[in-house]
Amino acid sequence: MNNEQVRIFADKEAMKRHFETALQIDKERQSVILKSIGDAVIATDMDGSIILMNAVAEKLTGWKSEEAESKPIAKVFHIVNKFTRKEIDDPVESVLKTGKVQKLAPDAILISRAEREEYSVSDSCAPILNPKGNIMGAVLVFRDVTKQKQEEALKEKITADLIQRNNDHEHFDNIISHDLKGPVANIISLAKMVNDEELEESEKEMMMNALLTSAERLNEVIVDLNVILRIGKQLDEKKESVHFSKIVSDIQESIANILEKEKPNFKLDFKRVDEMFTIKSYTHSIFYNLISNSIKYKKSGIPLDITIESDLVDKKVILTFKDNGMGVDLLKYGNDLFGLYKRFHIGKADGKGMGLHMVKVQVEKLGGKISVKSIVNQGTEFTIELIP
Repeated sequence: MNNEQVRIFADKEAMKRHFETALQIDKERQSVILKSIGDAVIATDMDGSIILMNAVAEKLTGWKSEEAESKPIAKVFHIVNKFTRKEIDDPVESVLKTGKVQKLAPDAILISRAEREEYSVSDSCAPILNPKGNIMGAVLVFRDVTKQKQEEALKEKITADLIQRNNDHEHFDNIISHDLKGPVANIISLAKMVNDEELEESEKEMMMNALLTSAERLNEVIVDLNVILRIGKQLDEKKESVHFSKIVSDIQESIANILEKEKPNFKLDFKRVDEMFTIKSYTHSIFYNLISNSIKYKKSGIPLDITIESDLVDKKVILTFKDNGMGVDLLKYGNDLFGLYKRFHIGKADGKGMGLHMVKVQVEKLGGKISVKSIVNQGTEFTIELIP
């Protein structure tokens, strides 16, 4: 080996040390920058494998940087829909395919390693480009917005509660004006008349019977009011995970003798949403009353079809109850459909006209809304919107 070869060799070694030092400095600079960023950051290569992540990302994902390195991003950044609990498409994969910036859906939940924690997250994923503009990876930047989401939900709940309380006051004013005053006025009037000395015994007996009927009616209204008032107290019940398919199954089992007689055809579709975190007793009562109504008011001589479906639209759980029964003339009765003691097919089935009223009250207590479409002799469709 001559002196020229030795010098070249020495220059190569020096150059190698220079580049290694430069790379180390660059890596340290990147590390300092990453640590100073308040958001979580994860970078991947073209295969979607992690090449670096900062401390905030470590905290939210539950993965240490050295453990996550070379792992597929979907394994570390595990996201699901808050309402359906279904996995959300990997934003990094989409960015690497399209080269376009992607944002997460607002209902995304990050599940940390070993499912110890869950976070509502907001994120943005962008391609990493080389000097020639070619994609060489992707960078995912995300933050924990759980507290913000909780505050927003609390504001919505307070607003909904205020609206509901106002509606409750109006509702009870109407009950007092119409349903309580009638029996009370009858009792007062009959009590005055029954003391008339000129009345014959047969007339007094008739009035006493009428007085008893009015008293019984008054008692019924008071009992029903207590039932409605208890609905508000049930809001203190612990919410739990409720499966709509299980609710229907339980109801079918509890009214098996009626189903055996009426033989309705059930079409159930809860593929989009079958689970919701809510008050089970309310949900059961809503389903029970709507199913019972469909059976009570079926058309004679035609097999009864009951369709119950769920969907998720704009962060709301949509429940639809549809039948091919007698239907209701909404132009005539629409304003009274959910009223207390309102009945529209008298003689067709037993009842006091409380079922639909209870459904509406319970749906609204859960912060939801109920609407109806109906055509006489074609059927009825109730749509319930609930916010999980």
